[in-house]
Amino acid sequence: MSALHLVRHGQAAFGTENYDQLTPLGIEQCAQLARHWAGLKRPEPLLFTGRLVRQRDSAEAFARSLGEVTGHRPAVSLVDDLEEYDHATLLREYAIRYREDTDLAALNRDHRAFHLLIRQALERWAAGDLRNFEPYGAFRDRCATALRQLMEQVGRGKTALVFGSAGSLAAAIQPILGLGDWDLLRLKLNFFNTGVTRVLFNRTGAAVVESINALPHLEQPGLAELITQR
Repeated sequence: MSALHLVRHGQAAFGTENYDQLTPLGIEQCAQLARHWAGLKRPEPLLFTGRLVRQRDSAEAFARSLGEVTGHRPAVSLVDDLEEYDHATLLREYAIRYREDTDLAALNRDHRAFHLLIRQALERWAAGDLRNFEPYGAFRDRCATALRQLMEQVGRGKTALVFGSAGSLAAAIQPILGLGDWDLLRLKLNFFNTGVTRVLFNRTGAAVVESINALPHLEQPGLAELITQR
């Protein structure tokens, strides 16, 4: 069997003008994942990332830290179609249609209000009610196709890490899980930064999700402060 470890990027800059960048905490989360990987004596993985800055920088932070421990830094390969949906545009489209009185700027200062509104917007997106935004079905299909192509690229008996985002990685495994659109989006709302989803597959393309959103590298004494979702 081959294995893909799908990793959500490290903590990004929520509440700033440019969300698509890692915080120092996000870099440390990725570094700790690499130290944990090396500590388990796992073989050097093939390493992939989506094209967003926070995805790429997460992969590079992992590669750099793994190299510091093992003496060999793995190369990072870019993959297409694992880009996350644009949550700012999603919220704007939802507000225009359903909540015109919403102060979108204030959401950057209130995690709870953001979570409640993004949940409502995602439900409408799954239902196909946001007409000026990438349809959820198209988003799901491009992410799932990217995952299938990665399986073919990784090949038999290999192990790979893939850095993406909560939505794109969840959508990629949706056909394997057999979940409906809204059920899948509700699941992704609980993804942690650097949470790891492990997919096993064989040379025929048959796949199973062995674990979802796991944090063995952070659920250790003295590391609880590294666990984040935003």
